Amino acid sequence: KRVKLIKQERNRMMQAFLDLPCCEKVFPTETNFFLAKMKKAEDIYNYLIQHRIKVYDCKNLEQCDNCLRITIGTKTDNEALLAALRSYQ
Repeated sequence: KRVKLIKQERNRMMQAFLDLPCCEKVFPTETNFFLAKMKKAEDIYNYLIQHRIKVYDCKNLEQCDNCLRITIGTKTDNEALLAALRSYQ
């Protein structure tokens, strides 16, 4: 049951990221996280940290410039992340 919920939430979040102006690409996955290529990943990362939202900046990983790793959390946590990204300018 938990795995099914994570898959549903992951798919919802991946689609929501594709709708964000600051997101360029979402990489397909079967895990409880996904990579999103952002227009200004480091700036977005710092913005999210200021809002007490933790994501992983993948800048030190090969071929992952401007990518953030988004771990699927609770629906409430995920909505907070999306709200912060929607307010990012």
